Amino acid sequence: MIAGSAPSRAIAPVEVGGKALARDWFLRNSAWHDDVWIFTPTNLLERDRPVSIGWSFALPSGRRFTDPSFARLLESSRTLIALIRTRCLSTGLAQRATTVFGYFHYLRGLVRWMEPEGFSRFGDLDASALRRFQLSIERRTNQQGRRLARATVQKYLDLLVYMYRYRLDIGDGLTVDPCSGRSSGAVAGVTEFNRGTWPYTPDVIAVPLVQGAIEFLSRCAVGLLRAREMYADEIETQQHRGCTDEVWRKAAIRVLQQVTLDTPKGPHTIESGADLAELLDVLYTACFIVIAYLVGPRASEILQLQAGCLQPFTSDDSGGDTPDAIIVGAIFKREAAYHGRRHQWMTPPPAAHAITVLEALSAPHRARSGRRELWLRSRGGYRFGATEWRRSCSSELHVISTGQMSLLLRRCSTWFELPLHDGKLWRLSTHQGRKTFVRFAALRDRSALFALAQHLGHRERGTTDRGYSGTDYRLNLEIDAAILEQSVSAWEHMLSSPHLGGRAGEEILAKRPRFRGARMKQSIAQYARMLVDSGLTLGVCDWGFCVYRQEHSACLGSATAPNPLRREPSTCARCKNFAVSTPHRSYWLEQARRNEALLNEPTLPTQTLKIARARLQEALTMIRSIDAIPGGGHVGR
Repeated sequence: MIAGSAPSRAIAPVEVGGKALARDWFLRNSAWHDDVWIFTPTNLLERDRPVSIGWSFALPSGRRFTDPSFARLLESSRTLIALIRTRCLSTGLAQRATTVFGYFHYLRGLVRWMEPEGFSRFGDLDASALRRFQLSIERRTNQQGRRLARATVQKYLDLLVYMYRYRLDIGDGLTVDPCSGRSSGAVAGVTEFNRGTWPYTPDVIAVPLVQGAIEFLSRCAVGLLRAREMYADEIETQQHRGCTDEVWRKAAIRVLQQVTLDTPKGPHTIESGADLAELLDVLYTACFIVIAYLVGPRASEILQLQAGCLQPFTSDDSGGDTPDAIIVGAIFKREAAYHGRRHQWMTPPPAAHAITVLEALSAPHRARSGRRELWLRSRGGYRFGATEWRRSCSSELHVISTGQMSLLLRRCSTWFELPLHDGKLWRLSTHQGRKTFVRFAALRDRSALFALAQHLGHRERGTTDRGYSGTDYRLNLEIDAAILEQSVSAWEHMLSSPHLGGRAGEEILAKRPRFRGARMKQSIAQYARMLVDSGLTLGVCDWGFCVYRQEHSACLGSATAPNPLRREPSTCARCKNFAVSTPHRSYWLEQARRNEALLNEPTLPTQTLKIARARLQEALTMIRSIDAIPGGGHVGR
């Protein structure tokens, strides 16, 4: 709740070493009365791109906010922004420059609304005016023609709360509580269901995307790195000879055309410097995809990784085996320290390989700049082809921003020939890898949410990143919703399939209603939704469906769900709750092939051979059950 009636406190002078700082202490290379404010970086992410705001923005009348007629309102606005930088609404601590930039955006929207409405002071805004302003915000649409999210409306209200709570400090603040004692979220109508979350990448897109990135790294990385060195060596040699630009460009092209890459699309001869630059961009993109989707850090955490971040990790019970790898980096979100909080991520081999490629890829830039970041790129390198890889290049280096990485993802992902999703190209973004990683892990083992929270860097299980999935409670809601939709889809399949295998399959065929008519698909969908809504638990896995009933549970599950520790193919195959259909044939066929191969190993002990023989018979039984279904095919071993 907002304690709007509480008296406002005067802003305490900011002191360092017992000395009060100037009111523009948070600015760098700019001063209080300048038209542009450049903020001193508040963490490492802002070092290469300091946050700046411009006060000379246009108003609806065509005038500028820095015109003399707005001097009084401009001074109040500057005081407000300075206060926001100094003090957070909830904690009272100083805020990041990027957070202040967002509030400036909302302040600019308010000032632009005030001018045609005839308001020249914040203090003149009464309850009626504030309500009209909120309605005007709610009616706005984005570039896609959709209304602004409720959470965005809440941010505008948070700005108004600042203006009311610290009205005495500002001098020209609000005289009425914009939220009437309620929270800004409640006034904006924000709920758990309309807050919105970052989207994940659908499996039909994510699987070929990650597979394509891994394959590109394994087949093309070495050849591309060699081509880049040949290109840089040839240019350096020709320039030392005093050759003209035209001569060394043609010489470099001849050298590049000697390199043919074995790409997933087939042999590819590098035709020019521009072609080399495009392929190197694809290499950067593939590295980001593999790390984001298989490890799960935020984009900011990936882009700030440094040379030497890949380190071995041996657990206490490793037994002397090859140690696992970890990525050592830093978490910046909600961390006060300039360099963030140190963190480690467990890393699978493909992601470890991506880090190794990045270290080799960034080596020339790190040597030239003396910096250790793996994602250093030349300013303008995206527009001038392979210019940044010439040894004579002296352009400024900086770490790729999240926005630039998003552009690379959209531009270079076409190389992986991704399928359409609902008839359209899927729009990739940097946060989707993390969200997809979390969803994949959580849906497959909900008992591991605590370990997942530790891996992601959350301080405790109950605190998760609102930027992509909300609180842990919200994450559970999303997992539940995904499982429900998965269950509905599975029920639709079982209700429409002409035959089902497994012990529960026969029971479903005998008891399910018959659907006929032009609206058959809609009726099946409605009936499937009814079964799910009634609480009939359905487990979906790679090897079949579990129509769960505790009294028939071979895995000794609870009253509501199977036992995740005992739920495995052999247990399910002998359970009365188990049903199998045509899509599961490939799984059981692979099991049959693996166990048949084991039986051909003469060195295996007798007990292992007995288990393999039992598993083979189990798999063949399932395959025969599926092959009884029209269209199920034949065993084909």
